[in-house]
Amino acid sequence: MYIAVGLVLLCVVLAVWSTWIRQKPDAPPMMPGFLPIIGHSHLLIGDRKHLWKYIKYFTLTSLKYGGTLEIWFGLKRHYVLTDPDDCLKLANTCYSKSYIYDFAKDFINNGLITADAATWKVNRKLLNPAFNQQVLDTFINEMNIQARNVVSNLKNELENESFDVLRHIVSFTLSTVSRTSLGLTDEDQKIIDTDYAAAIDSIFALYCDRFQKVWLHLNFIFNWSEIKRKQDRLLKILHNIMIPLIAKRKSELSTKREPTYYEDRPGKFKPILDQMLQMASDHGVFSDEDIREHLDTLVAASYDTTSSAMTHMLLAIATYPEIQNKIYNEIQEVLQNKDDDFTKHDLQKLVYLEAVMKESLRLHSATPLIGRNIDVDVKLKNCTIRANSTSIIGVYALHRHPLWGPDANEFKPERWLDPSISSLLEKPALFAAFGIGKRNCIGKTYSMLMMKIVLAHIVRQYHISGDIHKVVCEFDIVLKPVSGHHIGLKLRS
Repeated sequence: MYIAVGLVLLCVVLAVWSTWIRQKPDAPPMMPGFLPIIGHSHLLIGDRKHLWKYIKYFTLTSLKYGGTLEIWFGLKRHYVLTDPDDCLKLANTCYSKSYIYDFAKDFINNGLITADAATWKVNRKLLNPAFNQQVLDTFINEMNIQARNVVSNLKNELENESFDVLRHIVSFTLSTVSRTSLGLTDEDQKIIDTDYAAAIDSIFALYCDRFQKVWLHLNFIFNWSEIKRKQDRLLKILHNIMIPLIAKRKSELSTKREPTYYEDRPGKFKPILDQMLQMASDHGVFSDEDIREHLDTLVAASYDTTSSAMTHMLLAIATYPEIQNKIYNEIQEVLQNKDDDFTKHDLQKLVYLEAVMKESLRLHSATPLIGRNIDVDVKLKNCTIRANSTSIIGVYALHRHPLWGPDANEFKPERWLDPSISSLLEKPALFAAFGIGKRNCIGKTYSMLMMKIVLAHIVRQYHISGDIHKVVCEFDIVLKPVSGHHIGLKLRS
């Protein structure tokens, strides 16, 4: 009898499931590998290297099927988009992030990455002035200082045939972002470099673990899990670091009012924390908790994405000696063989280096996916995607779209110096290393500035060897190299 009842219930569940997933006539194709009830969830099982291989597979499959593909993780419908026009339309129609981003709500809540659409619009407008070019130019001196520090630290690696450069780049990124955003003392900086960095690593791994275990996508199950208890412990560590730093700076500024203008001369800059505290004081727009969420967002996001991106850039430069020589010659021409720091005028002249950076970001983007919640039915070129579902914008496939030409899989910085690239990039979603549409990364210019300065300092001092084709990556919220990413260095004469 129990067997019969079980079979009846199974039939009912399958019938409901079949009705729920039934596609409309104008729906996109279904991703191969679909199974009843679990959809494509079984394809996520495996380590982070497997997950990265699967992400590449389903984004490229979407490209093959015309740019849109339907995929199911458990009971949730997702659409994978890889057509640039469709991606831009979706990104500028649906501003809310995918439910996956809610995994980090307890950490950065109303930060620009995870905030709901209405809150994001308000906060983005308030924070834009803190990232304008005039403000960023005042950070250049500090970025030069931190870049010289990493160049000095790399001297300790000269005796090694090869070494893990990622740890040096992570240290540089944390120091630079912390100085310019928080204005930390050396003592406070050590806390960020050790305890904060370790907690960020652990909590990102936790989010990725939850993503792979689709049953933990449901909050009522997750809240009873060991992962939730571990998350709470990590959040306590992170909050206990950032909150006192904000309180300390707030107290300092209450006794000594900083000027509101920015001076474009060495050593003069106003940390982003100070700018937000001033906005809170003058206009009452940010609470202390809001400020913490924005600072955690900035530091955590830069820590992972920028360090991964720079590591791939160094490996690309190492792999192609002729490209490395062109960068070095350009630097020498701009600085006329001097060992000066780079000014904003110098940086503008490093056009070939910037082309190399963009090409590396195209082929090795640290964020190969962008998730959005679909609020309304959206009519695309060849199909309609349904409301109350999730979209996955496949950045990895967009950057290999046929529009890039027959050499789309090849590393060719010269493509960025070709006048025809400007007409190609009239499709703004074709290059999506910093997001797509209006809800793109507010720190794009900041990140490019920081990366260009440190790469120029390193290439000027060292000849780099390595092979990017040996790199093995895993997906851990962002794309991370885990093996084959070691480089070698030789001092230039």
